[in-house]
Amino acid sequence: MSDYTVDDSMAKIIYELSDREIYNDVRAEIGLQHSDTVIDVDTDYEWRVWKIAGRLYLGGLVGDYSYYFRTFRADAQNAILWKLIDVSAWWADDVNKTYDYYDYQCVIDRSDESSCVVKAWNTGFRFCRIHYTIEYKYKTSDRITHDEISYQTLTVRATDGDSITKYGRRVMNLAWPQGASTDEMQMIANAALARYKEPVPTLHVTMQGKTDAVATEIFTREISDTISVICANLGMASTDFFLDKISIRDTATKIPVCTWLLTGQRAEEVTGFFVIDTDFIDGPKLIG
Repeated sequence: MSDYTVDDSMAKIIYELSDREIYNDVRAEIGLQHSDTVIDVDTDYEWRVWKIAGRLYLGGLVGDYSYYFRTFRADAQNAILWKLIDVSAWWADDVNKTYDYYDYQCVIDRSDESSCVVKAWNTGFRFCRIHYTIEYKYKTSDRITHDEISYQTLTVRATDGDSITKYGRRVMNLAWPQGASTDEMQMIANAALARYKEPVPTLHVTMQGKTDAVATEIFTREISDTISVICANLGMASTDFFLDKISIRDTATKIPVCTWLLTGQRAEEVTGFFVIDTDFIDGPKLIG
């Protein structure tokens, strides 16, 4: 919607078409910055064997599957892994450990950074003694790293062959700071090409404030107002322009004379919508 409408019955209209702002070969350079983490010293671990081997006396009554538990606590910080090693068993009354015994189970039931619980049970019919050793892995040193920054220059380009054929090659160079992406840069280049590949007309509209209504418009219009122009001879039924410049002069008859410089709207400037919010009832909230 325009702020004001003028036609050729109330103003003198001069139409101009200039190639001052035609660009059909848009180039953009970007300096990309990458940060990589370099490992100087990797995390180190060691295994530590529990000082005293664990021993459990397991009953062997028929049908007796009672569980035996024993808790071990690490004597070093940052234990990350526990395991059983050298697990064996023999008959309970075999002081010389001559007769091995196999009908049992011995596992680590649960563990954390400071302790573990050993679970054992007898699955046979004879009393036995079970012997095992606990071993745990712990961290002895932390990883040491530093960041290394590298730089790379990338170039994107957007061209329009039809515009180049009509007006010759017109180059626009865009420069962007480090941190932008190639995709963002290409979108900006494409948008600049769409905006400037064709010229836009300018109008010099001159009118006299012979009536109060016209005089009011002369003195109240502002830069960037939208002016709708009607001029049949120029093929404008109701074409919108931006008001870019205002020139007002007084005359001997005390009738103000005003000249406006109007610039045609490019296609992407006619209506722009931005999503400011979305809800499940109305959908996107748009502002133009």
